[in-house]
Amino acid sequence: MNSQILEKITEQLKGIIESGNFAVDDEKTVFTNDKLSFKISHDEERKLLLLDVAGVSDSGEVGEYENASSWLFENPEDLRDAESAGLDFLDTLKGKLGIRFARTGKNGEIAMPSKEKTGNSLNIEVFCAKTLAVYPQFKDEYKAHVSRYGTFLYIDFFKTTLMPKVGEALDENNKKNIKKLFTMLNEFYTDGDRAVQNVVVGVVLCGAVADNEARYNTALEALEEMAYLKTAFVNIVARYKKDKKLREMLKA
Repeated sequence: MNSQILEKITEQLKGIIESGNFAVDDEKTVFTNDKLSFKISHDEERKLLLLDVAGVSDSGEVGEYENASSWLFENPEDLRDAESAGLDFLDTLKGKLGIRFARTGKNGEIAMPSKEKTGNSLNIEVFCAKTLAVYPQFKDEYKAHVSRYGTFLYIDFFKTTLMPKVGEALDENNKKNIKKLFTMLNEFYTDGDRAVQNVVVGVVLCGAVADNEARYNTALEALEEMAYLKTAFVNIVARYKKDKKLREMLKA
């Protein structure tokens, strides 16, 4: 498999590689994060492009690879076939990672996230809908994001939209605006599911503050009467200072 073919395949997987924090090996054929490892190869004899996947244990040990998808590849220099294989591999990896596909309306346009609560907890879709209601300028960015990746990669989306907005609010230090914003975050942290809680404290708040001491102190003051969120915030910022993977994930 030549470098152009490999590049064309991985180009289709770029979004999921970045959002999933996959590290790549020196040959750029094996990608691994803390849950999954996958590798791309070319079986010249059988004329197939192959996607093999393996689980990753809590200790970081990669299990045995098994074939998850194969694509007939008769011309070893056909970039169009390589692109199609990449898209097929993308769909397979989405399934393995539990990423759901985006909804579309009757006209084929990207549907906006639902405001309706399902179950006992507020989910990530409701949190996104609320964010877009507060910052309607991000509606077009949401559609472009989903159109690009074919799904809602929420960590990536909130990292580039709500996270910097919280940072700006902390810099401006308008008490009224900060209280309104943090009240919303506290509501979703308190009533949200695990994904929402992780995004609120681990992406939006921690990412907005990072190593900025002034922002940290302003956030602490705003969280004074929000005990659970405040405790989680203090803990995640302490972890951020020591955890290289977390710091890399929150880079803009």
